[in-house]
Amino acid sequence: MKTSALLLLFSTAAHAWPIYQLHEWGTFTTVSGSDGTLLSGLEREEETLPAFAHAHIGLENGQFPDMAEASRIYQKHGTLGIPSSFKGLGKRPLTGVTVKMETPVIYFHSNENAPIHAKVKVGFNGGTISQWYPQRSGGETLPEPAPSSDPTNKPTPLSAWTLDFNKSYQGAIEWDIDILTPDQTPDTVLFKPGDSLGWLRARQPVTNAVRSSNGETEGYLFYRGVGRFDPGLKTTVNADETLHLENNTGGRIPYLVAFEIVDGKLRWTEKTSGLDGGGSISIPESDLKDEPAGFSEPLYRAMKAGLARCGLTDAEAGAMVETWWHSYFEAPGLRVFWVLPRETTDRVLPLDVSPPAAEIVRVLVGRSEVLRPRKEKEWLAASHKTGEEANTWNYLVQADRFGLAIKERVKALEKSTSL
Repeated sequence: MKTSALLLLFSTAAHAWPIYQLHEWGTFTTVSGSDGTLLSGLEREEETLPAFAHAHIGLENGQFPDMAEASRIYQKHGTLGIPSSFKGLGKRPLTGVTVKMETPVIYFHSNENAPIHAKVKVGFNGGTISQWYPQRSGGETLPEPAPSSDPTNKPTPLSAWTLDFNKSYQGAIEWDIDILTPDQTPDTVLFKPGDSLGWLRARQPVTNAVRSSNGETEGYLFYRGVGRFDPGLKTTVNADETLHLENNTGGRIPYLVAFEIVDGKLRWTEKTSGLDGGGSISIPESDLKDEPAGFSEPLYRAMKAGLARCGLTDAEAGAMVETWWHSYFEAPGLRVFWVLPRETTDRVLPLDVSPPAAEIVRVLVGRSEVLRPRKEKEWLAASHKTGEEANTWNYLVQADRFGLAIKERVKALEKSTSL
């Protein structure tokens, strides 16, 4: 056991606090143009969540809306105004979203012979926590427009529900839970009809199950969100297609991987030494080593080992890589995966747990999607197509997860070329 953990162990024993460790992983996804500008439009989801997960009304992603809340809104506004949709978040309008916070999960490790009653609070500086499981005990309430003076004949318009993240926003969530014992955990039924593959991959048999105040059980705490802030790694690509990384987080990035799929073929490189605060590195295309198409065991092992070196257990690191494998490593494009400095994570997602944990490990990974100049030129040309030739571009803008961000970048290029 680490010296710091031992000191905390003796401290907690002196105060009769139960002993447990808290480990967390998750992802912040961004998209930037080749010039390094963070692009908005990241409110679209990639895959739906299980129907049993919870969400703010209007921000559902595969969930049924809270009927009591829906009835209240209907009575005050004359319409739900923010119906759910299959693709992406519910239809509550969002603007200014430059960061998608994806699937942070919080694990607990304890050998205590009695359940630990704990309170967990997570803030989100710059965004809203839109989805979660198990049921929360408290947290943010989304802003709501003024009620209609005549709900029947003048329902509140959809535009009035817009959440504008260009303005400052602070989200939050709270859980009141029991951390179950190692003996109770194996007997706890975590199975739920509708479990997705990603949801199952995040479960770890070596962690303690948790039970919320309303009786819901799971192997972890889960939450997601959207917002607007700069995670701190500036990514640019110059005219010769060299990738440049500049660490503006204020701390050291302990590990990073640059990865790309081009024409179905993958290539990548890792920086096990990380990147010091204020430092920069350049990665020419020739530094990205080619791999055969399909599953890359070397990449899997490298990513898992890199995350484990940042504090996760091998099982937790494997769960993160496996949960996100399809999204991380099977989608075309250039992206950089980098572990946020702990101080950055704590600043963006302040965490408070009671009783205090003997050890807290937080490994949040920045997923920086980077647009290459040559790809931007292709999209700029495609945006000028008409008739049936415009179908590919229209589909990209309307349906692709990053279509709105790409459209924003193309508009900027169009404006710059017309000057």
